[in-house]
Amino acid sequence: MHPDAATPEDVAMAVASDLAQTRRNVTALGTAIRAAHLTAASPALARAVQAQQNLYDRIDAEFGLLTSAQAADRMSSRAVARRNAATAARSEGRLLALRRGKYLLYPAFQFAAVGILPVIAALRDIGDQHGWDEASLIEWMMAPTTYLGGDRPVDIINDADQLLAVATEAFGVSW
Repeated sequence: MHPDAATPEDVAMAVASDLAQTRRNVTALGTAIRAAHLTAASPALARAVQAQQNLYDRIDAEFGLLTSAQAADRMSSRAVARRNAATAARSEGRLLALRRGKYLLYPAFQFAAVGILPVIAALRDIGDQHGWDEASLIEWMMAPTTYLGGDRPVDIINDADQLLAVATEAFGVSW
């Protein structure tokens, strides 16, 4: 027998484990829906929320999601209350954050070795002109686009001119 071949017992254990995880997920989602006082959470809404969380997990795995203190460290902040540096940069339109639970987290793709990439402020400006919020900009950065032959905007983040040209073209599309 091949050493990687699963025994019937292994398959049964994997199925049982998946079923147990599914039950935990259903319980957690039900609790969250009740806690939010949602009376008619559609399957589409649940799928959208899960897709967003999956995206945030992918961002974290690929680039990292930084706390405000970690973002301040990347900005070389010397402030006593380091997290205020990230909050200020976000308020000034120089940094993007996403909300995860009660926390704001900063995708690490927007940082250079030291400091924030200047293209982020320009991208936020373009986004603001077209009514895009931070979450939408972050999601757009991670999505493959035909404007880049299937690549993601985040893949060209160091080519500010091209990124901003694509953003201007993509955000200006009307349907």
